Amino acid sequence: MKVPMKWISEYAPILTDAENYMNKMIMIGNGVEGYEDLGGEISGVVVGKVLTCEAHPDSDHLHVTTVDIGSGEPLQIVCGAPNCEAGILVPVATVGATLPGGVKIKKGKLRGVESSGMLCSSDELGVPVELYPSVGSAGLLIFREDHPLGADVKPILGIDDTVMDFEVLANRPDCLSVWGLARETAVACGTEFKKPEITVSETDGDVRDYVQVDVEANDLCPRYIARVVKNVRVGESPMWLRKYLHGAGMRSINNVVDITNFVMLETGHPMHAFDLDKVEGHHIIVRRAEAGEQITTLDGKEHPLSGGQLVICDAEKPSCLAGIMGGEESEITEETRTMMFECAVFDRASTRVTSRTLGIRTESSGRFEKGVSVKTAMEAMNRACQMICELDAGDVVGGVIDIYPNPEEKQVFTASCARIAKRTGVDIPADEIVRILQQLHFGVERDGDTLTVTVPDFRQDVTGEADLSEEALRVYGYDHIPGTLLRGETTPGGRNDAMRLKDSVSRKLCGLGFREIMNFSFVSPKSVEKLGLPGDDERLNMLPIRNPLGEDTSVMRSTLVPDMLSTLALNMNHGNEKASLYEAANVFDPIHRTEENLPTETRKLCLGMYGGKADFFTLRGVVESLLTGFGIETECEAGGEVYYHPGRRAVLKHNGEIVCSLGEIHPEVRERFDMPQRAYAAELDLKQIAALRQPMGAVKPMPRYPAVTRDLSLVMPEETQVGPLLAAMRGAAGKILEDAKMFDVYRSAALGADKKSIAFSFVFRGADHTLTEEEITKAMNKLLKAAESMGAVIRG
Repeated sequence: MKVPMKWISEYAPILTDAENYMNKMIMIGNGVEGYEDLGGEISGVVVGKVLTCEAHPDSDHLHVTTVDIGSGEPLQIVCGAPNCEAGILVPVATVGATLPGGVKIKKGKLRGVESSGMLCSSDELGVPVELYPSVGSAGLLIFREDHPLGADVKPILGIDDTVMDFEVLANRPDCLSVWGLARETAVACGTEFKKPEITVSETDGDVRDYVQVDVEANDLCPRYIARVVKNVRVGESPMWLRKYLHGAGMRSINNVVDITNFVMLETGHPMHAFDLDKVEGHHIIVRRAEAGEQITTLDGKEHPLSGGQLVICDAEKPSCLAGIMGGEESEITEETRTMMFECAVFDRASTRVTSRTLGIRTESSGRFEKGVSVKTAMEAMNRACQMICELDAGDVVGGVIDIYPNPEEKQVFTASCARIAKRTGVDIPADEIVRILQQLHFGVERDGDTLTVTVPDFRQDVTGEADLSEEALRVYGYDHIPGTLLRGETTPGGRNDAMRLKDSVSRKLCGLGFREIMNFSFVSPKSVEKLGLPGDDERLNMLPIRNPLGEDTSVMRSTLVPDMLSTLALNMNHGNEKASLYEAANVFDPIHRTEENLPTETRKLCLGMYGGKADFFTLRGVVESLLTGFGIETECEAGGEVYYHPGRRAVLKHNGEIVCSLGEIHPEVRERFDMPQRAYAAELDLKQIAALRQPMGAVKPMPRYPAVTRDLSLVMPEETQVGPLLAAMRGAAGKILEDAKMFDVYRSAALGADKKSIAFSFVFRGADHTLTEEEITKAMNKLLKAAESMGAVIRG
């Protein structure tokens, strides 16, 4: 917020220079981004009177003038402005003067005629026409008042001030006003804050005879104040008012509009003025907009309303966007004769949503978004009416409409001086705490260590003892905080169960020749669609990203397989002969949500491989080895995901529960992912593995008795599943069977159509004696009988 120092000084004297003042304000917690000397680049420019103005002998547009600047002989100055004439008072840049942009005036000749200075336009001095009326760049700036010759022009043009640029934080909306900054200035500089005495001279009549006000949305407008001014006299604002507005970065429009802007900057309360003759039915209604309505704002832009936005309406249509910008139809013009002042408080969230939705950002909306005190609105209204009287801009009608159904009580609470000192870490004396709070306009009563504090109406940010601690410390001085050495101890970090499981998985897979990959969690929905999942598959319902970088990163992935296949395809197409990869990452499920209504995140493990000796059985062996390492025994069954080859896919089950789906990638899916050769993938749920894993049992001693190995080749129908067959033979052989595994598959025409030969290896060992041939033969017969029951016979 930009504020001229002279404006602040009217309410709190600043007895120091700008640099020191800035530092003082910073040290009590007020951000200051910098300051600007409005006329800092201008020097040596004074008031001069043109005595004579004659045509240049060698030019059709230049004039040769003599100018009196109040001292010495009149100056001869060549001027090219078309409005130059004898008798006018103008700004004169004397020899050696400086102008904005680093321009320095020197003595010289123009078309052979000597010129000792320059007569200036408003553009050359950097003075906008709103600050001091002129013809701008079209000619000289001509003073409209009498001024002493030789006087410095900067005070006359309102550019003799220093503007401070304050950085007001969101928790201090009271400092979005000159009064708020003046209060802080009084504390920083040790001076006294004096607010102007506000009185309003009313004329005859009653406000309710001129306007009717109804508030239908009290939840979004807790207070609405209206006053009427008749016999409005719209005109130019006085120089002091234009100067202050210019320093604050606002343009002077006319006296009535300037008053509303001045009061907003001074008190922090946005105001608005309606031309009452343009308000249909002289009826003001504060309500939510209806869908399909529209409004044309003061900037001439038309805005359609979707419904729900808070608007100020007349009897027929919206006339103002509440807290943001007025409507074009009811604006103040030179023809205005009766107007209504509005000073209200609007809900900050509603104002922000409407402002962002419609793309309108104003000084008014910025203040309502941060919060405007509902208790001080009447003071701002009376200040505006007082200025109407002082500037003779109209006659204030008697009475006021104040719709304030739920008045807020004074905020009072107790605090402890000892706790304040302890909280700040500084031993602030209790008397000093009381003095500081009173200086900040808090009401304070002390009873021993206990303070009873009444919060001033303009401080909405103070709600408890912690806030008082901050107030006391920032004024007492941060330099009182004692310097101490950094102390404490570092806490060694640890790894939780999920991290340790991931580490264990990584070690096992790396030992099996796999390398870890990492992909982004956000993907394109098309990548999942390439898998050919059925339409009711929940993995197609992905969590969308609100502001994605593009379609390729628009959703959170619901499966790791597409990224694994894309990575395998990338390696294939870059000439890598083989690859064994794995990725452990979260997948996101927006359908099954947590108690906090957040998407479920599940840690998954995906394996992928191709090339070399990679095939279905190799990948199955890797997965079984991984699961066995965690104490999870599984059975293999045919079946699995649709994106696997129908004849080369399987699921691994533990006690009937699927723990892994694996297989060769379906040829059609490979084609969609641009994979030129066969590839294999497997998916596991790490959370499920963590739940099923078994702790390592006791270490067994080395066996004392020798083992006996028997190999067996069985012929069976092609559709016979090896897993269930092997499990049946294990069960039939009894306790002496130590290990059983398949080691070969053979097919030929000699076996017959739809037949295959599977070779098994069995290891027998006795726990307390050396097995006899009779015992081994008996066990082999039992497992052969179990095999025959499933259609498998000894290969002849």
